[in-house]
Amino acid sequence: MRKFASFSVVLVLALAACGSNAGRSTTPSPSATADVGRASAVTPVDDATLAAAREEGEVLLYTNSEDQQMTPVVKAFEAAHPGIEVRSLTLGNKEMFQRYETEVASGGSTADVIMSSDAVGWLAFLAGGNVLTDADPNQPHLPGYAVLAPGVYAFSLDPVVAVFNKAVLPEAKQPTTMTELAKLAPQLDGKIGATDISNVIQFGATSAYLDRYGDAGWKNLEAIGAHANVESDNGPLVTKLAQGQYAAAFFVSGTVRAFIVDDVAKVVNYSYLTDGTPLLPRGVGVTAKGEHRNAAKVWLNWLLSVEGQEAACRGGFTPYRDGVRCAFGLPQVKAIVGDENLIVGTFDPALATGGPAIVARFNRAFGR
Repeated sequence: MRKFASFSVVLVLALAACGSNAGRSTTPSPSATADVGRASAVTPVDDATLAAAREEGEVLLYTNSEDQQMTPVVKAFEAAHPGIEVRSLTLGNKEMFQRYETEVASGGSTADVIMSSDAVGWLAFLAGGNVLTDADPNQPHLPGYAVLAPGVYAFSLDPVVAVFNKAVLPEAKQPTTMTELAKLAPQLDGKIGATDISNVIQFGATSAYLDRYGDAGWKNLEAIGAHANVESDNGPLVTKLAQGQYAAAFFVSGTVRAFIVDDVAKVVNYSYLTDGTPLLPRGVGVTAKGEHRNAAKVWLNWLLSVEGQEAACRGGFTPYRDGVRCAFGLPQVKAIVGDENLIVGTFDPALATGGPAIVARFNRAFGR
């Protein structure tokens, strides 16, 4: 079951309540001109796997992404591989792993592919032997950070962003770094919003940020936390921000960028904080017990192709392969932030062992 409304839907409803009609997505901001390079090579699955996939005819995907994000990706795949249908089921991050394990234990059918941003959840899932460890044929063409674990790859590398209400905090006064936000926090007392650390995006971004900055990072978070409010998830956070109860929110999933356009962009804007732009990999892997193993391999292989990465862009995800033109692509983010300021998240086992201490200190800093 879905646990929160999509960002775009929430913004439309919030702005409607304020007397504005949000239009459809057209052009994101901020933007940068970046050299995306030449498209790297693509290696498809072998003919036998493709033939078997067509016989199976379908893939069941458990994902933490909303339907409106996955629809352009699924449509592009089905156009490229007619006869193979992708059924996409949106679930909470913890829920999808638990559901898979319950279904396997009961002998029922289950997901062929898992897609999730929950690094800690993935670590436990991998330890349970729940993922096929076969290397995808595209692996030699991918950057090293795209291989998260044997059989698990980054579908996208989504940055977190800061989001602002321009009526409450004009663009000229908006901070450009986490350090600036921390210094500005006393003036924005009660007007800064964040999601709870139990949210996988907040946990992933916080962990990556602290891995880079250590005590200095904690100093900024504690300064912000003294003047911030915490929401359970993105739904109430963006509603309050769009309606002006919050002036700023930080470590928000970068998938929101595709929806801050047109009438929405008259009220809300986003930016990359140059000292705090963690990029969180959205992991994808073929499960060990799915019924449509070959079709799942074709789906994964296509997701990691240039064509699949182009479709990812249309869903608001952040592609990272060379040669993919996308206003949200990794080269665009680098052009704005600077390569040296990007903090790429990993599936480091330390996330599981060190997580409780991060959660406890974050909760103290934010008065939880």
